[in-house]
Amino acid sequence: MMKQLRRGASGWVAKVFLGGLAVSFVGWGIADFLRPQGAGRDVLTAGSTHVSAAQYQTAYQQGLQTLANQIGRRPSAEEAEIYGVDQQTLSILSSTAVLTEEARRLGIGVGDEGLVGLIQQQPAFQDQAGQFSRQQMRSVLANAGFSEAAYLAELRNEAERGQLLDSVSGGASVPTAFVDALGAYGGERRDVSFVQLQPQTREAIAQPNADELDDYFTEHLESYRAPEYRTISFVDLSTDAFSKPVEIGEADVSTFYESEKSRFTTPERRQVQQVVFADQAAADSAVADMASGRSLSDAAKARGTDITDLGLVAKSALPVGALADAAFSAEPNKPTPVIAGPFGPTIINVTDVRPSETRPLEDVSNEIRTELARQRANARLTEAYNSISDSLGSGAPLPEAASQAGLAVRTIENIDGQGRAMDGNEVPGIPDRAQFLQAAFQAEPNAATTPINYGGSNYVFYTVTSVTPARDRSLDEVRDRVVAAWQDDEAQRLLIDRAEALATRVRKGETLASIAGTEGIAVQTAPAITRTSGPAVLGEAGTRAAFSGPEGIVAQTPALESGDAIVLRVDAVVPVADPAAQVSSQTRETLSATLRNDLQQGYVETLRRQIPIELHPATIDQARLNVR
Repeated sequence: MMKQLRRGASGWVAKVFLGGLAVSFVGWGIADFLRPQGAGRDVLTAGSTHVSAAQYQTAYQQGLQTLANQIGRRPSAEEAEIYGVDQQTLSILSSTAVLTEEARRLGIGVGDEGLVGLIQQQPAFQDQAGQFSRQQMRSVLANAGFSEAAYLAELRNEAERGQLLDSVSGGASVPTAFVDALGAYGGERRDVSFVQLQPQTREAIAQPNADELDDYFTEHLESYRAPEYRTISFVDLSTDAFSKPVEIGEADVSTFYESEKSRFTTPERRQVQQVVFADQAAADSAVADMASGRSLSDAAKARGTDITDLGLVAKSALPVGALADAAFSAEPNKPTPVIAGPFGPTIINVTDVRPSETRPLEDVSNEIRTELARQRANARLTEAYNSISDSLGSGAPLPEAASQAGLAVRTIENIDGQGRAMDGNEVPGIPDRAQFLQAAFQAEPNAATTPINYGGSNYVFYTVTSVTPARDRSLDEVRDRVVAAWQDDEAQRLLIDRAEALATRVRKGETLASIAGTEGIAVQTAPAITRTSGPAVLGEAGTRAAFSGPEGIVAQTPALESGDAIVLRVDAVVPVADPAAQVSSQTRETLSATLRNDLQQGYVETLRRQIPIELHPATIDQARLNVR
C-alpha cells in the first residue's frame, strides 16, 4: 500500500488542480486551510513563489485524514512516516508552487469578471433558492476568520493555475485509432471446439521406485520439514464461559425490566416533511395560498422550492427545538404555521404518526436474563483474574493458581504455529486463535507471561511448558505422504503428455471428433466467445490459448476445473464490424481523462525540473510537529 500511495502522489496533483483546489476550500472550511496556524516561515520556495508553514500544516492534516479513512483510525506518527504522508504533501505543494510560478512568469491572469463568475458558482455562497448571496459569502468567510481580499487572491491564483494546465491538456481525447483497436480487441468473437481430459486417479498410478521417491523427497524436502511444536497450558477467562443464564430468577428479571423500561420503549415517531422558504414574505404568501385551498407542495413549487422528506423520525432526531416541538405537536396532514428555522422560514407537515410502544416483559425476559448473567459473569471473571494474578505474582505455577481460583488448566500437547497437531489436524477450542498462537510462539518456555486480552473483557493466562525445535523429517516418517504427492504429480505429467499428444494429432490433420471417438470422450463447443465471456467456459488459460493465434490454431491448456486439461481448436474468428461501437462513451471519457491527467503530470514534472525548488527541512519538521 505504501508504494501505491507514493506512486499516486503525482496523480493527486492533477486531480487537485482539475478539481479546483482553492475553490473547494470553501466547502471544506476555509479556516482549515488559510487561517494562519503557525509562524509565517516558508517550508519551500519555487522561484519567487513561497509556500508557508500554515499551508503545509493544512495539506499534511488532509493527508493524515485520507490515510485515516483508509485504515479506519487516526494514524500514528510512525504510520504516517511509513505511508509517506510527508512526501506526498511536499509533492503536492511543490507541484502547486511550480505551476503558480510558471503562471506568474507567463503573465497568465484572470479578470475580475471571470473571478466573479467563479465566486457565484460556489454552493457555499448560495442561498436556499440556489442563487449567489453576497451576505452568505460574507458570513462564510467571517466564520472562517478569513478576509474577502485574501480569499479572492487565492481563488485567482488557483484559476490561473487551471488556465495553465488547460492549455496543456484542454480538449485532449483518446485517438480514434486506439478506440478502434480497443473495440476490435474486446469485441472479437471466436467459435471453439474442445475436449476435456481428466487425470488418472492416484490408485491408477504405479508407485515410484526407490530412486524416484528419494529424488522427489530431496527436491521437496522443505515441504515435509517438521515445524516447531510447543506444549501450552492455559486458562481461559471469558464472559461466555462464566455466564449462566439459568441462575437468573424471575424476580431479578422483573426488577431489571421495571428499572430499565425506557430501554424497551420505542418513542413516538412521525413522518415529517418540511419546506424552507427564501424569506418571510415567500412563506407568508404560501400560507395565504394554502388558506385558499392550494396544497403545500404546490405553494412551495410556486416559490421555487420543494418539500423535503425528513423520514420517520423520533423527536430526538430533530436537532432544532422549535422544529421538533412543532413537528410533534402538529396535527397529521395539517401544515404548521411558519416557524423560524435554522435555514430560513419553515413550514412543517406531518403525514403519519406512530405511537410510542413498550415491549412486554415476556418478550424481553430472555434478553434481560442473558444480560444479567453476563454482568454476574464479568464480576466472577474479575475475581478469578485477580486471584490468578495474585497467585502467579507470589510464584505459584499456573495449574496451582488456577486451582486456587476454582478453575482447571487445559494443556495442548505439541501444537505448531498454525494451530495444528502432529497429525496435521487443526486443534479446536483455542481462544482468540491468531493472537494466542502468536504470543505462545514468542514466549520463553516456563517463563512468566502477560495474559492475553481479547474480545473486550476476556483474558487467557498461559505458559509454554516445552518446545520441540523444527527439524527435517526422514523419508520413512512421511513416506505415505511423499508417495501420494509423487503420484498426484505423475498423474498431472501424464495428463499433460496425453493432451499434447492429442493436440499434435489434430495439428497433423485428424479431427477432434475422430480423436474423441477413439478416446471415449465428448467434443464440446464454445460458440462466439469473447475475451470476457471465454473464462466462464474455458477458464482463463483456455481463453488465452483460444485467442493466441489465427483461425485453426490448436492448443492444450489447463481446464476450468482444477486438475483437468483441454485440447481446443479455433474453428472460426469473427472480427468486429464496427470496432468503435464496442467502446462505451464512459470508457472513452475515462481514457481521455487518463490521457489528460498524464499530460498534466508530465508538464508538472517538466516544470519541477526547470524551476528551482528549495526545501527548508527545519521549518518542515517544526510545522509537522505542530499538526494536531
